[in-house]
Amino acid sequence: MALLLCTLLAAQGVVEGTVRDAKGVPLEFATVGVVGSDVGTTTDRMGYYRLSIPNHDSITLRFSYTGYHPEEKRLRVRGTMRLSILLRPSAQVLDAVEINEEQSRRDGFTQMDVQKLSNAVGPTSGVESLIKLLPDVQSNNELSSQYSVRGGSFDENLVYINGIEVYRPMLVRSAQQEGMSLVNPDMVGYIRFSPGGFDASYGDRLSSVLDITYGLPASFSGSASVSLLGGSLALKGTAGERFAYSVGARYHSNSYLLSSLDTKGSYTTRYADLQALLGYTVNDRLDLSLLLVGTRNVYGLIPESQTTTFGGMLNPMEIRIYFDGQEQDRYTTMLGALRAFYQPNDDWSFRLSLSAQRMDEREHYDVQDQYFLYEVHMGEQAGETEQFDRGVGTFLDHARNRLRSTFYTLDLRAARHAPLGQWQFGIGSSYEHFDDHLREWRWVDSAGYALPYQPQPAGDSTNHPVPPLLQQYLHAENQLQTLRLNTFAMREVEFSTANGGELHLNAGIRASLYRTQLATWQPLLSPRINMSYQPATRHDLSFRLAAGIYRQAPFYREYRRANGSLCPTLQPQSSYKAMASADWRFLLWHKQFVLTTDVYYTWLDHIIPYTIDNLRLRYDPDGDAVGYATGVSMRLNGELLPSLESWASVSLMRTQEDIVGDSLGWLARPTDQRFSVKLFLQDNIPQMPWWRMSLSLVYGSGMPVFEPSGKRFEQESRLPAYYRVDWGNTVQLSMFENIRRAKWFSHLADVQLSLEVFNLFNFRNVVSYLWVSDYESRYYSVPNYLTARQLNLKITVLF
Repeated sequence: MALLLCTLLAAQGVVEGTVRDAKGVPLEFATVGVVGSDVGTTTDRMGYYRLSIPNHDSITLRFSYTGYHPEEKRLRVRGTMRLSILLRPSAQVLDAVEINEEQSRRDGFTQMDVQKLSNAVGPTSGVESLIKLLPDVQSNNELSSQYSVRGGSFDENLVYINGIEVYRPMLVRSAQQEGMSLVNPDMVGYIRFSPGGFDASYGDRLSSVLDITYGLPASFSGSASVSLLGGSLALKGTAGERFAYSVGARYHSNSYLLSSLDTKGSYTTRYADLQALLGYTVNDRLDLSLLLVGTRNVYGLIPESQTTTFGGMLNPMEIRIYFDGQEQDRYTTMLGALRAFYQPNDDWSFRLSLSAQRMDEREHYDVQDQYFLYEVHMGEQAGETEQFDRGVGTFLDHARNRLRSTFYTLDLRAARHAPLGQWQFGIGSSYEHFDDHLREWRWVDSAGYALPYQPQPAGDSTNHPVPPLLQQYLHAENQLQTLRLNTFAMREVEFSTANGGELHLNAGIRASLYRTQLATWQPLLSPRINMSYQPATRHDLSFRLAAGIYRQAPFYREYRRANGSLCPTLQPQSSYKAMASADWRFLLWHKQFVLTTDVYYTWLDHIIPYTIDNLRLRYDPDGDAVGYATGVSMRLNGELLPSLESWASVSLMRTQEDIVGDSLGWLARPTDQRFSVKLFLQDNIPQMPWWRMSLSLVYGSGMPVFEPSGKRFEQESRLPAYYRVDWGNTVQLSMFENIRRAKWFSHLADVQLSLEVFNLFNFRNVVSYLWVSDYESRYYSVPNYLTARQLNLKITVLF
C-alpha cells in the first residue's frame, strides 16, 4: 500500500502561476481548468493559482474571466511548472478593473456597477444620489451630495477616487450653493461602499468609506448628454497598445430647479469641471496613471421676495419677506494625482501614489430681509381670508469669507502572496495647510428694536447713543498646518473548514501620528478585524462579524469655534464598533435575489458636539461628549431584468450623546433619524423592450432641529418627515429596427430620450427653519422648503 501511494504521488505534477490583466492587475476568481475534464481551480486575490495534474500528460489549460478573452495553453506537465497568463479585455468591457461579488460578501462592502445603474433619476443623479438610496445612509436634501452614515456627521465619511482621498468644500451653507459632486459618474467603473467595519487599509474616519474606481478602456467609446439642467461629454479610448485615456467634462445649472423655491429672485448657478485619467503601460510589470481634476462652481442670488405659509389648520400663519442686496459665492478645486503600480514577480506588488489638491472658497453677501408676519383666519364669506398683523422685523446679513485649503499626500502600499491569503502593508504621509479669512455678522431689528438690546440707565452721565449689537459675529484670521503620518499592516486568510465551509479572516492594525502648530505629536492606534463564514449547506448563506476601534484626528472645521477662533486642546474622536451581518441568496421568480441584514452598535468617545443648519455644521470644540449609535437594517436586491438592478431597504437607528458637565443627560444627536424606507426600481414592459423605467423612493423620519439661540434641552422638536419619489422614463432608439438601420445611426451605439419627473407627488420637504419673532417676542419657526415637482428632459447619445 505504501509503495502504491508513493507511486501515485510521484505521478502528480503541479502547474502554478498568476492570472493578470493587460495592466498587470491580478484577477481574483479567474477560472483555470483542464479542457475536457473536471480538473480546475480559481485564482486568489493576488491572481495566484495552483493546480495538480498527472505527470507526462499532454493537456490544454484554459484561463477565463468574465469580460476577458479566454486563453488556452497546451503543455506537457513534468514536476512543478510555472505558467503566468495575461488576459485581454473583450471589446464590450470598458474598465480594466473587475470586482467580484464574492469579495463584497466577505468584506461588507456594497458593490455597484454604474453601467447597470445608468437609469438613476434625481436632481443631481450623481454617485452620491445612489449612495443615499442604501440603508444606513441618511440625507434629507435632494440638492446636496452630503450624507451621514449610521448617525455620523458629514465630515466622518472617507471618499476615494482611484485610491486617492478627496475632500469637499467647507464653507457651503446650503445645497443651493453646492452645485455638483466632485465625482464624474460618466468616468466611474465601479463603486464600493462600506457603512462601517472597513479594514485597516482605509483612513482615519469614524463612519464610512466610498471607494470609487475610474476605469481605463480597451477600445474607443463616448457619450454626450443634454438636459434642462446642463450637459456632459465623456470620451474614452486608446492610442497604441500602451496608452489609454478617459476624459469627461460637465456643465450644470440649478437655476431651473431653484425656480420652484419660495424665495423668488435672480439665480446664477454654474458648475463646470474637466477631468482626465491617463494610463500608460511601461511593460508587463509597471503601469502608470495620472488623474487630473479641475472644477469651478459659481453661485449668485439677487433675491426679491418670499411668501411662505405654515402652521397648519389650527394656527395658520403667513410670512412675506422682501429682500435687498445680493450674494456671490465661488468654489474652485484643483486635483492632480500620479500613481505607479509595479509587480516585480508573482508574489509581490507595489503601489505608489502622489497627489495634491487645492480648494479656494469665497463667500460674499450683503442681504437685508424685511419680514411681515401675519395670522391668517377664514373670512365671513367662503374663499375669503383675513390677515392679522403679528410682527415685523429686519435681518441684515453680511459676510466676506475666504478659505484656501491645500493638501499634499504620499502613499506607498505593498501586497505579498502568502499561504492561504496575502499580506498588505502601507506607509504614508500628508500635509494640510488652511488659510482662513472670516468676516461674518447678522444684525436683527424686531418690531423697531435691535436685538439683543442693552438700554442705558436713565440720567446716567454716560448715557449716549451706542452702536448696534450684532448677532453671530465672527471675525478671525486663521492659519493652520497639519502634518499626518500613518502606517498599517493587514493579513488576509481564507481556507476551507472540516465540514466544507469557507472561512475568511482579515485582521489588521493602523497607526497614525499628527501634529499642528497648536499642539505636539498625538498618536492614534486602530486595530480592526473582519471575519466571514459561508457554511456548506444547500442554502447560499454568508455570515460576517466585524469589530474595531476607529479614531478621527481633528480637521480644520472641528478646530474652529463659533466666534472664529481655534481651540488648541482638541482631542481626536473615537468610536468602538461591533457589527454582525448575514446575507442569503435565493431564487425568486427564477431570478437571483440577495437578502442582507445588518446589526450594529457603536460607542463614541471624545466626540465634538455640533448642530446642523441646512448643510452648515457648527462645532463646539470646547465641548466633550460621549455617545452611541445602534440600529438594524435590511436590504433586498436583485435584477428584475438582466443588467437592471433594483433593491428595497428598511433601517432603524438611534444615536444619542451626553455632553460632559452640562447635567442635561442623554440627548438626540443632530443626525438621529429613527426610521427610513428606500426603494430603487428598474424595470420595463416585456411588450415594449425599448422603454425603461426607473423609480427612486425615499422616506425618512424627521431629524432633530435646533434653534440657534436656544438651549439643547429646549430643542426637542424635529423636522417633518422627508418623503420623495423621482420617476424616470427612457426610450432607447437602438431597439427600433428601422432607426438602427438608418445611415445616420451607423456611427452611434444608441440614442436615449428621457423624461424625468422630480418629486412626483409634490411633497413639500423642509430642510431647516428661519426663526422670527412677533410683537410679544414669541418665536416662530418658518420652514425653508425644498424643491417642488418639476419635469426634466434629457437626450443621451452613446457612440
